[in-house]
Amino acid sequence: MSIMNRFKLLVILSCTGLFLSCKKNNNCVSTPLALNGVCIDSTLINDSIACYEIYAPVCGCDGITYSNDCYADRLGVISYVAGECCD
Repeated sequence: MSIMNRFKLLVILSCTGLFLSCKKNNNCVSTPLALNGVCIDSTLINDSIACYEIYAPVCGCDGITYSNDCYADRLGVISYVAGECCD
């Protein structure tokens, strides 16, 4: 079996759940643009903020999905949109 055929077989098996699950999030959002080229404002980082534990994801301008807006704010993210990041 050629390397290409083995690769195709691996992809097919992976996506059918025999090895891995190919879960695709169709409800994801595009990463928002950073404001003036700045995404994280280090002066806004505040580890002492107590965030609520409700999963209401936001996609930060750094391409990271945060559990909710409080966690994004706590880490100084200044631009985000509601929803999970696609990538």
